[in-house]
Amino acid sequence: MDARVDRKRELLDRYEATGDEAAYLEALPLYEEAARNGADPDTLKDYGFLLECHARNKLRRAVELYELAIRLDPFYDKPRYQLISARAGLQETELPIAEYEKELEANPDKVRWYRLLASAYLRGHDYKRARKVIDRGLALAPDDPVLIESRAEARAGTGDREGALADWRRALELDPDHIGPLYMTAFLLERMGRRQEAIDNWQAIIDWSERRGYQLDAIWPKQELKRLKAGRSAS
Repeated sequence: MDARVDRKRELLDRYEATGDEAAYLEALPLYEEAARNGADPDTLKDYGFLLECHARNKLRRAVELYELAIRLDPFYDKPRYQLISARAGLQETELPIAEYEKELEANPDKVRWYRLLASAYLRGHDYKRARKVIDRGLALAPDDPVLIESRAEARAGTGDREGALADWRRALELDPDHIGPLYMTAFLLERMGRRQEAIDNWQAIIDWSERRGYQLDAIWPKQELKRLKAGRSAS
């Protein structure tokens, strides 16, 4: 067997076992070269696994940073949502769920814990429990745009597409400075085959971004708009 093949696999095994960044940096160009030169399926599988391990290690570091940010400012919720997402990427959705179930049990009058627990359930695709906690939160704060946006996601996840679209519209009305509902609406409309409405939503996203001077944020929406107008489906 080619010594270079042996070396690639040796480096991959070391990186998987130890997280040694030097092993990753040495292995990466070897796998890139192999892929360019028509690698066999097993080598491509190993190349993919090398990248997966690297991504997982970076997510672990992201988790550490989010946790530190939360310790430094327990009232800052943005890193909490980022941590929920990172945990989902690591297939550890049960950790934030357990944390926010306890927080909500101890603070049933605080809307923020309903929001965070709903987000944790949604990242775990547990739409039934998400909907229950969202409805409880909305009983406290009927016009909370975050909970209404979460309800839209739960509805979309259980097949209530029209309900989801209505909730995203309402969330945008309540908080026009948060663009998330427009993105989610555009994605869902395309999946529903309502191409022209999806096109209109991407244009609305571009307009929203450009009005605020977010030129970089408009680049990808413009690409999506061009793709849809050309009649191409999302990859």
